[in-house]
Amino acid sequence: MKKWLGVALLSLALIIIGYVALPGFALEQLEQAAQAADAREQGERQRGVENLRRYVDFPVLRDNLKLRLQRQLRESMGDSLPEEFDEFLVAGANLFIGPLLNQLVTPEGIADLLRGGKNMYEFERDLYRRRSPSIESQAQEHDADKEAGWQRLAWRFVGLNRVTADYGDSDQAALRLELERRGLRWQLVDIELLQTVDRE
Repeated sequence: MKKWLGVALLSLALIIIGYVALPGFALEQLEQAAQAADAREQGERQRGVENLRRYVDFPVLRDNLKLRLQRQLRESMGDSLPEEFDEFLVAGANLFIGPLLNQLVTPEGIADLLRGGKNMYEFERDLYRRRSPSIESQAQEHDADKEAGWQRLAWRFVGLNRVTADYGDSDQAALRLELERRGLRWQLVDIELLQTVDRE
């Protein structure tokens, strides 16, 4: 009886360790795929892009980004738009947002963003179609330092099947990834640019 109990406890411990370790492994795979997608050798570059397709749920990622953009558009309009025109606003915005996200949210685009090699502020300008003086000056500062790339600063569980990971320079997070468990695999389902939200 004690033997079976020991085996059961050991199995449970291995399952818990595996459950906790898998998101870290998925993040490592995403980072390696992003680096490989920028390789000089065509075969390695193609493998990096394929791995990104495995670890990123592109349709869900685009939908989540689209919902955030719609929400921000509504908030920016405030009370200036009557409620009955809300659906027209969403439909009109979708005519622009959908094709824009299809163009930006690709394996190559995500690889650039994860490497920190594509200027995050450029990505935001493309995504949000606004360019404020503060964003522009931040972009110029970041251009001088973009060779350094980004590092994973921290990751944490935010639910049973969700984790977030923060990336940025050594002193400040600039990007938050959200991964969701799909069976035994964890996939990227959302991206948040942190210069517009409070740091934890």
